[in-house]
Order: sequence, then structure tokens, then C-alpha cells
Amino acid sequence: MKRHSGERKLRTESTIAVLVGIAVLLFALGLPGSAAARGAGLSRTSDTGWNVYMVWPNGHNDTADIQAAFNACTGASSWCTVELVPGVYHVAQITVYGFDGSFLGAGQGVTIIKGLPNLPPPAAAFNTSTSPFWAGLPGPSNPWPELFTFVNGTFRISGMTITDTYLNPVMDWNYLGTTFTALWASILITGGQANVDIDHLTLVGGTGDYAGFNNANSILFGGQLLPAGWTDPFAQIPISGSISVTHSVFRNLETAVDVLSLVNATATVCFNTATFSEDPWEFWDLSYSTALLCDNQASNIPEGAGAWVAQSFFAPSQPSTVYIIGNSFRDVNSGSAGIFLIDTGPLYYGVPPTLSAVVSGNVIQTNTSCGCYLADTPAIGFGELASFVASGNTIVGGGVGIGVIGGPGSIWGNTIRGAIEGIGLGCPGGVTCIVYPDVAATGIHVTGNFIKNSGQFGIAVQNGSSNNTVAYNHIRLSGVDDIYWDGTGTDNEWSHNYCKTSSPPGLC
Repeated sequence: MKRHSGERKLRTESTIAVLVGIAVLLFALGLPGSAAARGAGLSRTSDTGWNVYMVWPNGHNDTADIQAAFNACTGASSWCTVELVPGVYHVAQITVYGFDGSFLGAGQGVTIIKGLPNLPPPAAAFNTSTSPFWAGLPGPSNPWPELFTFVNGTFRISGMTITDTYLNPVMDWNYLGTTFTALWASILITGGQANVDIDHLTLVGGTGDYAGFNNANSILFGGQLLPAGWTDPFAQIPISGSISVTHSVFRNLETAVDVLSLVNATATVCFNTATFSEDPWEFWDLSYSTALLCDNQASNIPEGAGAWVAQSFFAPSQPSTVYIIGNSFRDVNSGSAGIFLIDTGPLYYGVPPTLSAVVSGNVIQTNTSCGCYLADTPAIGFGELASFVASGNTIVGGGVGIGVIGGPGSIWGNTIRGAIEGIGLGCPGGVTCIVYPDVAATGIHVTGNFIKNSGQFGIAVQNGSSNNTVAYNHIRLSGVDDIYWDGTGTDNEWSHNYCKTSSPPGLC
């Protein structure tokens, strides 16, 4: 017994000595003992020599601790990590300039970041009907309506859940004449150049006043800053670099991933899941850039489009290509498109289209349970692209299976079942006709498609569409005609189609 008592005494004395040593060290560092026990801003050096700043949650407001860790990291001479341990963190707006490092949590649902309610609005000078928040640089004196704003840098974000359940996450901010209390984004990456990898995040929004959501863009990568002497609030400086968003989960957000105003950049959005999002994946105004949307799942799309691509929407853009491959869009509701791509250059600016697209291997299933799916809404829509390929897609239900205006393009090997119109050329209606009334489709090759149970037509060529080829398609059980031509347009060719009815006769 004495031997054991002696051991206990020795261990106790050793422990006291260690604690005293730690206290002395903390005093020398200027850290209060309570802060050290919490671990706020505690730093260490990893085995690789990289700087690591660890932050523990304090239970009420972790903004200053996380901001301090980022500030320390941006001053580091080598790759630096801000690491959040398991727990729930509460934050207001955090702005980081020139971050080169990693922002890591302990895992989705393990490290949880919650936005505080009623966050401060932008500065009054940048919160008017003519001067938006992005007219001034982000920071404490002009807090943008985002939880995290990164300006430039090369970094990774991984392993956490970011959620906002408040009806009013931000005090009133003005979006050029309209007042909102929603977040503009949970994570914004902007500036002149950034290279970012984002993976294994869960992002959750709530009900609010931005299209019914309290989060306009969950992750936004794009040119947001305005040049000196700006006159147009949408003439933002485009961003270069790269963005990758993979293996992440998005729920109840107006847009899951938004990529905007790129030049000499690449964007990869793959292996993600989005539920109840108006426009889950968006790409706007790409110049000399490439975007890939692959193997994503999106369900319950109330309106808009599962994948929305708009070229030259805010300013003329330069040649770029978007690849939309192997995605699944389910429960696409009435009035929504599964995939919609449009180049507005010819209409808005009188310039040739610059957007090319490959749309292949996607599955789109529309929700027709209400019996009201609009006859003129395309499951896949192409509007005035420079060129496109639509191949190997499966479309079940809905209005127009594939709707096209402009051209040239190729539609082959697709399966369309139960649409009002399987393939429509020349503005069959819907979203395309809103901005392009009665525009023809030209130079489209429609070959080798399987179309069944269309409510009206299997393939329709109309509104002056010319120089199109409709060949080797298998069309069955259409409600009116398997192939329809309205008699306008010239040099269209029909050959080797397996079908029974056509107007005029002889197209099968």
C-alpha cells in the first residue's frame, strides 16, 4: 500500500509541475488560462512544418476567434490551416484576404457553423438603390451579407456543416432598390484570382425573403468587385483561377453553387446532392473558361432549372464551353426546366453567341403528379448557343423533352417518354420564347433518338426552322403526330425515321 501511495504522490507532484509549467507558458504568451482551456486561437506547428491555428467554440459568438485565426494565417510565410474542432460555432460576417491554406472542420455534422441572427447590414454608403454592397470592399466597416467572404487566395475548405435557420440572418440590405434580409451567400470567393477546392460540406438554409429562401447562393465563386469609377453596378471585374466543389450536400437553398463572371478559369462541380433548390447549379458569363457539372443529384426543384447556364447576361462574354454530364434531376416541378442553357449575346448585344455545350448522360424526371406540368417548358432547353451536343439523356414526363432555338447542334441517342412534345425545334414555347419569340432552329441534327408517348408531337419542326436533319429516330404512340412540320423553313431533311404518323404525310 505504501508503494502505491508513493506512486500516487509522485504522479500528483508531476502533474502539478506540468500544470504550473503550462500556466507560466500561457502567462508568457499573454493568454488567459480560461482562453487556453477553451483553445481559442491556439497555434501549433504540424509535423510538416505548416502552421495550424485551432479554434474551440465558446458557446455564444466565435466570430472574433475565427477571424483572428484567419488573420494570423494570412500573415504566415507558408501554407496555413485554420482548424475547427468538433462543436457548434456561432458566427457573424468573416472576411479573409489572400488566404493560402486550409479551413478544416472535424466532419459534416461534427463541426457545425451557425450564422447569428440579425447580422449587421452593409455600410450605408453601399446599401442604396444605386450603390450596392459590392461597390465597397468587404470588411468590418462594410460587412457584406455573407458568412464567409474570401478575396483572392489559394485554399481548401472541408469537413463541416454551415447552417442558417433564422428568418432574418442579416439586417436589411438593399439589392438595387429591393430590400432583403437574406444571406447573399454562405461562402463567397471573389477578387481577381483564386484557386479553391471545397469538399465534404453540408450547407442548409431556411425560409426567407429571397425567392422564398433566406440564402440566395450557398457557395458563390465569381467576379464581384467593381472597377474604380464604375458606372454599371453589374460591370464586375471577372475572376480567374479555379473552383472545385465536390462531395457536398445542399438543402433548402435558392442556389447551391453559383459560378459568375469568369475569365481564364475552370469550374468543377461534381458528386454533390441538392434538395429543394430553385436553381441548384448556375453558371453565368464565362470568358475563355470551362465548366464541368458531373454526377450530381438534385431533387424537388420548385422552379427555375436544375442546371442554369446564361452567357452574356450582364456583359458580352468570350468563347467558353460547359459540360453537363451524368447528373440526375428528379421531381422537376411544373414550370421548371431540368437543364437550360442560353446565350443572350445575339439579343442583348448584337454579337455572335460564344457558348458551347455538351449535355450527355443526364436523367430528368419531371413531377407530373399535379397534372399541370406546362406543355411549353423544356426538360432540356438550348437557346442560341454557338454549338451544342445533347446525347444519351433520359427524360421522363414533362412538357417539351428537348427544346431548341438557334444552332447548330446535334441531338442523338436520347430517350424521351411521356413529354408533351419529344423534341421541338424553332421555339416550341416555354422559357425560350419568353426572350426569343418565334426564333427558328437552324442546322440541328436529330438522329437516333427514342421517343414514346408524347402528348402531342414526337418531333416538331416549326417557326421557320431550316437546314435541319431528322433521321433514324424511333417514334411511337404520339398523341397527334409522330413528326410534325408546320411548312415553314427550307432545306429540312427527313429520312429513315421509324414512326407511323406525320404532318404532312410522308415524313416517316
